[in-house]
Amino acid sequence: MTIAALVLLTVLLGAVVLPAMSRGGFIELLGVAAICLAVLLGERWLRSR
Repeated sequence: MTIAALVLLTVLLGAVVLPAMSRGGFIELLGVAAICLAVLLGERWLRSR
């Protein structure tokens, strides 16, 4: 389980965080975080219905 978490964290950093920081800086990283949060909240809302 720990190995899987490390692999997923590495993929997240390599595929999302570092490119966002290099292209648009902190604002683009906040945009990616906002999209992820919206997806999670939408999924929670759908489950509660």
